[in-house]
Amino acid sequence: MSDLHLNQPVDEKGQRIGRDPNAVIMDIQASGDNLMASVEELIEWTDIDVSQVVDYLKRIANFLDAVIEANPKTYTIAELTAKLEIDEATIRLLLKDVGVEIETNVNDTSETLTRNKLIPLLADRAGSREGERLAELLRGEGPYVAWV
Repeated sequence: MSDLHLNQPVDEKGQRIGRDPNAVIMDIQASGDNLMASVEELIEWTDIDVSQVVDYLKRIANFLDAVIEANPKTYTIAELTAKLEIDEATIRLLLKDVGVEIETNVNDTSETLTRNKLIPLLADRAGSREGERLAELLRGEGPYVAWV
């Protein structure tokens, strides 16, 4: 059973209320793909003025921005060491050097950092191998999450 069920509300008989979170995630992914494909189709294959839907797209973007801000993606030090191919101590020093509040004498690869805390390092390392790898990680263009 997926860990996603742990926070799903239950009724007085212990039965889950609402849809399976796994199904909801799959619907979100399918709906997002359909939205992007529809907008691309509208732009590429019609001569309609896309500005007619821009206000609606802004509404969606504002909603998604608020959701993302309230639930920021985090990255573990372990993920950073693997992606950047740099040891933990060096990553901690690099982050400290760009103003991120982080302990440098700690050994905890499960410690998490938000995207906003990694942006200063990205800016500092722009154009370098580490900067390119960090940009790839933060861009989030990896494979979809598959819940089973």
